Amino acid sequence: MELHNSPTSKRRHPKKRVRVTRACDACKRKKLRCSGTLPCHSCLRTGKACEYTAEYNRGKPPQVRIAQPSVQGDGQQQEAAAEGGRPPPSPYTHIPEHYNMPDSQINNPPSRASPEHQTDLEGHYVGPSSGISFLLRAQRKLHKYVALPVNTPIFTFGDSPLPEVESTFMILPPRNEANALLTRYFDFAFPTHRFLHQPQVEDWVEELYRAVEESQAASPGMRGRRAVVLMVFAQARQGQPDRDHSSVRSLTSSAGYFAASEQQLSAETGPVRITSVQARLAQCFYLLSQSRINHCWSLFGTTARLAMTIGLHRSRRREYGAKVDHIEAECRKRVFWCAYSLDNYLSAALGRPRIFHDDDIDQDFPTVADDLHILRDQILVPVSTSQSIMVAPLYHARLSVIIGRILHDMYGVHRGGSQAEVSAAAQHGDELTRWRQEISSFLDTPNVDLLMLTYQRQYTVLNLAFYHAKILLYRPFILRNFGIVSRERPRDDSFNRPVNDCIEICLDAAMKIAAIMRELCEKRRMYNTFWFTHYYAFSAIMILYIRVIQLSAQRGNAGENCLKYLQTGECAQKDLASCSSHSSFVQRYVVVLEELRQEARMAVNQPVPHHHKTPHIATSDYEEIVLPGEPALNHTEVASRPHSGSLAPPILEYDLSQWGEGMLEDSFPMPDMTGSADWEGLDSLAIAGLGELDFLFCHAEN
Repeated sequence: MELHNSPTSKRRHPKKRVRVTRACDACKRKKLRCSGTLPCHSCLRTGKACEYTAEYNRGKPPQVRIAQPSVQGDGQQQEAAAEGGRPPPSPYTHIPEHYNMPDSQINNPPSRASPEHQTDLEGHYVGPSSGISFLLRAQRKLHKYVALPVNTPIFTFGDSPLPEVESTFMILPPRNEANALLTRYFDFAFPTHRFLHQPQVEDWVEELYRAVEESQAASPGMRGRRAVVLMVFAQARQGQPDRDHSSVRSLTSSAGYFAASEQQLSAETGPVRITSVQARLAQCFYLLSQSRINHCWSLFGTTARLAMTIGLHRSRRREYGAKVDHIEAECRKRVFWCAYSLDNYLSAALGRPRIFHDDDIDQDFPTVADDLHILRDQILVPVSTSQSIMVAPLYHARLSVIIGRILHDMYGVHRGGSQAEVSAAAQHGDELTRWRQEISSFLDTPNVDLLMLTYQRQYTVLNLAFYHAKILLYRPFILRNFGIVSRERPRDDSFNRPVNDCIEICLDAAMKIAAIMRELCEKRRMYNTFWFTHYYAFSAIMILYIRVIQLSAQRGNAGENCLKYLQTGECAQKDLASCSSHSSFVQRYVVVLEELRQEARMAVNQPVPHHHKTPHIATSDYEEIVLPGEPALNHTEVASRPHSGSLAPPILEYDLSQWGEGMLEDSFPMPDMTGSADWEGLDSLAIAGLGELDFLFCHAEN
């Protein structure tokens, strides 16, 4: 037998590479690897119609090879015929003649085709070098460690459950405890989202207790006021400083107040009042603190539309001399801008459109005046020179406007090209700089611990919100600059320089958030209900890990900055994990971050290719972050993960032959997502359970 006919000699005679010059419409649209045949392997596997009708702009359209039926397929057809059965007709029985090719080219598959390649239900590539491989592992663990019962309503699916309480019977706290809860709420719970007027709420508390003592029936409008008071109790109860109370008792009592508030609102009658919006807005913030973002999203839709129903988004222009209720006027401003801010954060976290649009808004910002100075008939001039409590809420509202513009320009559906995004980033960056300069005397205070509690909270919240705004603005450039494709198609320095500056600013903001997180944990000032802080930390750690992977892929070794980002990210992840409670957002964050962390560690520890002469720098042995009930993943297990052998680690490897024609964007290779949308997908995965990545998993229909 001649040697070249032996099956064992195939490795000595490599197959001739067949270049796929045209992908089918489905693979081109989804940027998948296509065999270039009719039908292609992907369409055959998913049972979809394979077509080549899309416009071709690279000269004369090449002929499309006709795929021959496999031997296995022929055998199945013969077996079916022998049994008297008939296989289902193929959608490719009648193939147009202009697709025909010479027989010599029919049976030559692409050189990188492999029977081990897998796709999900939508035909996306899910092999070891797929961009979504770590997402699949993260979602499997989310399903394993974070239960998502399928029998929950569609409006709350994926949310943490609230404790079951009896909503028809509730015992109000003693009056002295009610006063303590009221004080705690205004001192601690909402340092920059102050949409209530403290003396007014104190009057409502008095009204509630008097009505209970005298068994008074609820008058029109009273139920909304009662709901607000109950939500003040709920928020304050879960933020009490005494840690002696059991968490179960604290959670149950706060959930009882929430349920009682819901009952009051469900019995409301008459026109929409501002108290109806205030109570529901307070419920939205409470639901976020309980890791119920889908419930919050649904309720916020109602809340925002009620706010627009009574015109909270519009400024009231009164004729000279008209009587003005200054308490109501200021509450209208405060409620709207707090709702506007929450709308931005929900949109950023879930990757969904905002409800409020800037073109429809002309509401004034809140007046800088403390509650005690705001009377119904006038606003008193302060006699003290100390900073007003309302300075921070005002600047948070102004920051929210900048964030709204960032979301529109950097994350909107209709975005400009790369140069347009660089220009938008420069413009919004200048806005953030001016914002910071105006309040720098407060945000750069050296001795924060000497301030009263409310100012301490405002200092922390505003700094975190500012750095997160920078992350939202600049993080798209990290995914746009992976550099693997860029090495084949270099860009000029005039474009690379501003992009690199944006990346450095983003990384600095992420490091600042990690440092604030460390300080809060060291001083035991971190609470399980700090949803905003947890979300900021999650976003910052993702930035650091992905940058580690990127730098390792570009340089082939772990430099000093690379190791600094990895160490800071791991430290911040431990701090974040210490805030975890049952089925909380933090649990999900840690699951996703742990998969990304393993990818980062594998990237910095990978062998240096032979064409790199830079000595390899290994990371120090950081303590593993172990999920509940799961053994630590040692370095041998990390190293044994499937790896393509290229310079880039699996989740970031660019293999253009996989993605078909047109995959030339410098973006994180996830199916049907490019640029900033990738960040939205990562956020949504961790926050909403499945989020917008539900195409990765098959859910049984019952």
